[in-house]
Amino acid sequence: MRKLSRLIVVFAALALMGQGCKTDYFDRDFVDTVLHLSFHNDVVDPNHTWTLINEGVMQVVVDVPDVAQVMLLSATPLGNAKAEILASAEVMVGSPSRFSLHYALPLIQDKLYVGATMTDGSHLLGEIDRSKFSINVSSLQSVSESTWNEPSMQEVYYCYCNGYPQPSSSWDFNDLVLRIGRTLVDDYTIRLHVTLVAVGTKVQQAAAIRLYGVPYDEVESVTPVNNKRFVDNTSLVRSLIREDDDLLESRKGEAVINLFDDAHAAFYSKTDELGMVRRYLYNVTPNTDASHFTMTPKTISYDVRFKKAGKAENITFSMFDPFIVYNYNGSKWEVHKYTYKFDEVLYEYYSGSPQSYDTGYTWALEIPYSWFAYPREDVPMGSYKKGALYGAYGKYNHSFGQWAADRYNSRDWYLYPESNMVMYN
Repeated sequence: MRKLSRLIVVFAALALMGQGCKTDYFDRDFVDTVLHLSFHNDVVDPNHTWTLINEGVMQVVVDVPDVAQVMLLSATPLGNAKAEILASAEVMVGSPSRFSLHYALPLIQDKLYVGATMTDGSHLLGEIDRSKFSINVSSLQSVSESTWNEPSMQEVYYCYCNGYPQPSSSWDFNDLVLRIGRTLVDDYTIRLHVTLVAVGTKVQQAAAIRLYGVPYDEVESVTPVNNKRFVDNTSLVRSLIREDDDLLESRKGEAVINLFDDAHAAFYSKTDELGMVRRYLYNVTPNTDASHFTMTPKTISYDVRFKKAGKAENITFSMFDPFIVYNYNGSKWEVHKYTYKFDEVLYEYYSGSPQSYDTGYTWALEIPYSWFAYPREDVPMGSYKKGALYGAYGKYNHSFGQWAADRYNSRDWYLYPESNMVMYN
């Protein structure tokens, strides 16, 4: 452990040598050594995609009367309190219709469910294999209303370490924790529900969501519902994302939703007696003390309205690129989920080719489970060294460490928390 601490200090010192200019010191062999020592795993799958979600499209045919709504569900809502709505559509009653539903399903699931709500409030239900691409509502069966539990909106967790490209000291993935859900408002509008769950660092972090592949010019507006934003204190000076517009344009012309410039201020915008933001750690320990506070997670919803009808229903989770921004080595760096790890959305910060930084490690995780419990402060997400498992997710054959070592193993790790090492929010 001492050797690791010394290496991280040396890494930081070398980086500081380059502050004040864009070029950063990046010794690939040195970084690989430090990463290997810090990541809590003897082996990391060199071809890991760090993906837990499979996206698909279901063609739905409605040719029976009195259907008001069709839903794709993650589980049966009959006696199951944890069924999520993956996608849904309102139906024009009495008119036969065909439409597509785009959905995101955890890799571990082979089946999904199709539900229909009738005009009288009753329901139909059917099960379908993930490999199928179409469903006719006429094949669904009536269910007992006494066993029907209303499913909840699907939400996905995004958990970050803010040190990229530096190694993390703990790999607890709680420096920033977000939860995002989506609902379709109409043919033009999708509503994003963004929850700030936790902040596990005293370093300032900004956050935004790029809509990957969606041109800025195709979005008419981004409007916070009820005009509520994460930070209402307009006197605070913005430094990481200086623009205060809700809709931004990326360097490549894509639409970006501007969430906040300072995660600490987003939780608690009142400043101290010197006018400084209070940099506590929020919701990463079960106890409150001088530097750790428990706060109610904060949800802000945004209506994203497109200029053309039909665009909203095609916005999928794979197109969501929530990322954080922080200061490193005299530049503003971004931390993305692994799929978009090398993209420079708002800022140019790489020296040379971004792919030269491809160490195979990730600083952000996308977890398709509304009830995910993230690690407490300084507890690694998982460790797998010399055959020993440890961490917030360390159950044999259901562990984060085994998944990190082999992307085909333990894909269900996020369902098996060590209750005394995680936070539930």
